[in-house]
Amino acid sequence: MILLSPGGTSVIGWKDQLDVLARDHTVYVADLPGQGYTRVKDPDFAYDLDSMVAAVGAFMDSVGVRRAALAGNSWSGGWALAFAQRHPERVTKLALLDATGLDLRGTLMWESLKIPVVGELAVKLSTGKSTVRGLAEGMMVNKGRVTDQLVDEWWAPMTFHDNIRATYLLERRLDWAPTERALPATRTPALVLWGRQDTVQPVERAHRFADLLPNDQLVILDGCGHAPQLDCPDPVNRHLQTFFAG
Repeated sequence: MILLSPGGTSVIGWKDQLDVLARDHTVYVADLPGQGYTRVKDPDFAYDLDSMVAAVGAFMDSVGVRRAALAGNSWSGGWALAFAQRHPERVTKLALLDATGLDLRGTLMWESLKIPVVGELAVKLSTGKSTVRGLAEGMMVNKGRVTDQLVDEWWAPMTFHDNIRATYLLERRLDWAPTERALPATRTPALVLWGRQDTVQPVERAHRFADLLPNDQLVILDGCGHAPQLDCPDPVNRHLQTFFAG
């Protein structure tokens, strides 16, 4: 099983799932290029959907995993989905938590990153620790889970030069139109798991995924936001355990 770090954060995004899922599975948690603590060695890395999908395959090859279940949240849900669409023989199951992958506009904040100069400035200004705390609290319903330790771990990789650059480039270059078009032909068993109070990817998008995917389960969690695995870890863990065990 491979848990892809949520877009814009790091492996800490799955901190409450790793030990639980590792009771029954071999689990990897991976930071893809421009995320978390991964260092990008290719100066020409494109930061588009093709490159991020290729990075998933490169990670699997590097650890000797031919087939695996994949899970992703936000951007990484879209990357997992796109990988499963292009390499269905390598993906056994797919968990999409408040995932991208639909050809729809983002929030005003994210759309602003597509504007040259404005996007670069906005990302640089968002790397302060107090701003990161506000970002985390805005994404999560259960504010008490936004501890100083979580903020520190969320904030640190957001200050890295490669990650700052990756954030606005990915927002400009990720094209989800082919991914959405391919949903009706995506046969990989999928769990669409969503926080009802998501302020980044509204819950209506979960229903769109469910309508278009032919082999899916839909779970909506009340009292959870855009990062349900951090916001509501206990129900998320139960649903993931049941789905991956089936």
